[in-house]
Amino acid sequence: MRLSHWPLAVGLLSLLWWPCAHALNPDLRLEQLNHASWTQKEGVPSDITSMAQTPDGWLWLGTRGGLYRFDGMTFERYPLKGSRVYKLHAADNGDLLISFVPDGLMVLHADGSSTQLPPLPNQLGTFRAMTLDRDGAIWAINLNGLYRYAQGRWQVMASGAEWAESTQSLVVDQYGRLWISNRQALYRHDRATDKLVRVEGEGMQGGLLQSPDGRLWINGNDDRVRLVPMPPLGQHAQRLPSFNQGSARSAGQFDRDGNLWVPLCPRGICRMARAGDQRSGALDPEHEATDRLDQSWQLSDLGTRGVLEDREGNVWIFTKSGIDRFRENKLIPAHMVGVAGELNAASDNAGKLWVADGQMHSIWTIGADGIAVRDPQRSGTSVATDRDGAILIAGNRYIERIYQGQSSRIAFPERDGKPADISVVGMFDDGKVLWVISMQAGLMAWMDGRWRDRKEFNIPPRIYMLAPGGPGQMWLSNNDGSLKLFDNGKLTPYDIALVGQESGIFPGPQLVAAGERGIAVLRDNKFVALGSAGVEALRNVSGMAVTADGDRWLNGARGLVHIRREDWDASVRQPAIPLIYELFDSQEGYPGQATLDNRQPSVYDMGGGVLWLRGSGGLVRLDTAKLRPNPVKPVAQLLRVNVDNRSYPATSPLRLPPDTRSFNIQYTAPGLRKPEGMRFQYKLDGVDPQWQDAGSRRAAYYTNVGPGRYTFSLRAVNEDGLAGTAVAPLQLEIAPTIVQTWWFQLACVLAAMLAVYGVYRYRLSKATAAIARQLEVRMDERVRIARTLHDTFLQSVQALILRVYTVLTKLPEDSEPRIKLESILTQAEQAINEGRDQVEQLRSGRDLREQIEGCGNAMAALHEGVTFNLVSVGLPRRLAPPVQEELCAIAQEALGNAFRHAAASQITAKLEYLRDGLALSIADDGCGIDDAQLRRRMDERHFGMVGMHERAKRVGTVLEVGSAPGKGTVVAIKVPGELCYVADM
Repeated sequence: MRLSHWPLAVGLLSLLWWPCAHALNPDLRLEQLNHASWTQKEGVPSDITSMAQTPDGWLWLGTRGGLYRFDGMTFERYPLKGSRVYKLHAADNGDLLISFVPDGLMVLHADGSSTQLPPLPNQLGTFRAMTLDRDGAIWAINLNGLYRYAQGRWQVMASGAEWAESTQSLVVDQYGRLWISNRQALYRHDRATDKLVRVEGEGMQGGLLQSPDGRLWINGNDDRVRLVPMPPLGQHAQRLPSFNQGSARSAGQFDRDGNLWVPLCPRGICRMARAGDQRSGALDPEHEATDRLDQSWQLSDLGTRGVLEDREGNVWIFTKSGIDRFRENKLIPAHMVGVAGELNAASDNAGKLWVADGQMHSIWTIGADGIAVRDPQRSGTSVATDRDGAILIAGNRYIERIYQGQSSRIAFPERDGKPADISVVGMFDDGKVLWVISMQAGLMAWMDGRWRDRKEFNIPPRIYMLAPGGPGQMWLSNNDGSLKLFDNGKLTPYDIALVGQESGIFPGPQLVAAGERGIAVLRDNKFVALGSAGVEALRNVSGMAVTADGDRWLNGARGLVHIRREDWDASVRQPAIPLIYELFDSQEGYPGQATLDNRQPSVYDMGGGVLWLRGSGGLVRLDTAKLRPNPVKPVAQLLRVNVDNRSYPATSPLRLPPDTRSFNIQYTAPGLRKPEGMRFQYKLDGVDPQWQDAGSRRAAYYTNVGPGRYTFSLRAVNEDGLAGTAVAPLQLEIAPTIVQTWWFQLACVLAAMLAVYGVYRYRLSKATAAIARQLEVRMDERVRIARTLHDTFLQSVQALILRVYTVLTKLPEDSEPRIKLESILTQAEQAINEGRDQVEQLRSGRDLREQIEGCGNAMAALHEGVTFNLVSVGLPRRLAPPVQEELCAIAQEALGNAFRHAAASQITAKLEYLRDGLALSIADDGCGIDDAQLRRRMDERHFGMVGMHERAKRVGTVLEVGSAPGKGTVVAIKVPGELCYVADM
């Protein structure tokens, strides 16, 4: 089985693309580095046996209790079948080799899968060193010998008593050659013969190391580090960039700048600066170390076990009790022993910083090398620079002026004719006057070779802070929200109340006022606040510098604030725009916060991009031209999805259980240099309209999310603003509950439609029944009237006829009275017959077809050129008399309108006897009618159309009129069968 392919060309090519992170400055002492320790109190697992870093940035810890990984913030136990991990090795392809106690070897792949290698035949043994060669074969050493795993089986490459040593080492160099060492010997694997070749020479036993230039070293049994003779192999190549991350080494490591870190020399950790530059001879770390940490309070434990340099240039030490990290701070402190009071400083023309300790009265100078040197010949409480660039040192009785190497003195004024001590707290030269502030005399002025009282100037009586302007100018604040420009005796007031109690006044092309609420800039003779109110980093700024590139550096409550020129200008143009800045805080070596006590500027620009800052914890230096941002792009990774009390691995595709409405997604991006500065953005497609800025938070929370398919995306930006190139996606599906499934919702829709239809049918049946009852009442009334007419009126007329007939029979047949009476009787019988017809019509109604046909033919006879047709469809059925009456009336009105107004040539009446009802329509091919014309006819009291609608409503239906100008008119009505048809008896 082949676990990876690592041709030599790939190894050499990696030199080109591997991010070139910076190592630790060899000129800095270990105590000047950023040192962080993690012990069990911070979550470090106990009994760490090994350490490695995979290319994705995870720092892996092997312990007797299992495998752990660290992203810079959290230690997380990684589940494995075995728990007693002994050794780790990270390969360039992302694989992690893991050996176990008492035996066993596993490969954890980058995708989370694992491969358990078969055990060695007939023996136990913990592998104490592992690596992968250029062909992907695994090499491993235990106390029994050297083994190679290739093509699915183990091969014994060497064995014997010489391998039973605690120190064992494997290295694959930049050329793909394999080197093997123990306490007895050093070997090189000859690929041509597949044999081990012993390397002879003094001290060629022990643990292997490699310096950045690619040379191989060995830490011998005498604790001296010697060069290993390496046969030349073509063009010389540098060490593989990933070499130091592969595994922590107990023999030590050369970092990227060639500094040698060695554990247990004889205790703690020691470092030899630039040891990798040595061309010959042996290195003796124990005696030649340039720096060491060997006190119990300096490390998590003095029992150091291994050294690893990660891909970001941090150096890690794992000990018996925890782990320690060393990295370079951006801010370098000044080492000043014995300083106890408030400091103030000034720079001279030679690029030297002069510092005065106001309590100890000591004077220090700091040159370009950053080393602070106390001047034993001088003392003072305050320093400043005058208009010529000379250094002024205020002592108790005079000011010493140092200019171009020459020293002179300005004596303080006498008191009562005698010299008197004065405690100066501040000085500055406005170009015309040297102003001195003291505890005893307040504000004094040195001008034209003599001291002058402040009364000679138009100076306000109460001054809190001063700042120089142009020649003869000063900016004066009064701690009352006001600021005044003193211009050669003239005072101009300004309002700075928006910054609160002032902390600094910074003249320049743009006058800046700072205070407890933030900063403000003078625009059009008015101060305007920059940045949002309450931004802690912009509060109590007591120093500011503008470097040659136009960037601004502010010393404030949280540390040093860096604002790029374009961001500053954008905020000045539009103060409502949030001020974008970069913060250098305690994580970068800032000591406390900007000092405020002596009300003097706390930033000193030395030129060339070098700044000195005065913080509450001392002086620190920043070389802005040599800032080295972290070049390693973060790799965003998804960890898990938490739902209620359950957790799911964040692997695609992930299906969450039904009724999941709220969940959170945990994520990270391993970054070991400054993990607190890692920033994240995420987006859940279908929920988030745009990328969400999570800041440093490492979890995304969602509530009230419905079922469906979603894609969660994550991206990361490191502490220096470098974004990762890859976005970590997660295909996420929330399963619906039964009530959320499409078929259930469809069933609900269908049920709702059926319910609505049922209600409609119920309402229709109710309305139909009501109309039917009304029609039945009308029918009963017609029957009652018909019966009444038959039983009363017709019977009375019949009786009258009989009585007249009786009288008629007694008259002569040819007599005139008889002839008249016979005529009367004939008319009476006709009346009776007509009455019987009316009674029959009351009972059964008029025949609809006959009525329509008769009416249509009659009107056609009166309107020449108009043809009338009657079409009957279906088998005629008996109709309820009231319905017949209303339909007859509607038909007659519609026919009348068509003949009179339509100007039609063809009028057709159609009767359709359908199963579900009777349909009647009157259609013509005339001129048609529009809505406006219909409304006009109604306004003119033509109510034929209204009457037809009312008649239709009385029989439980709606009259429909379809018409358009020039396209004729159709009047249609359909009466439900249950209302119009009479059931056959």
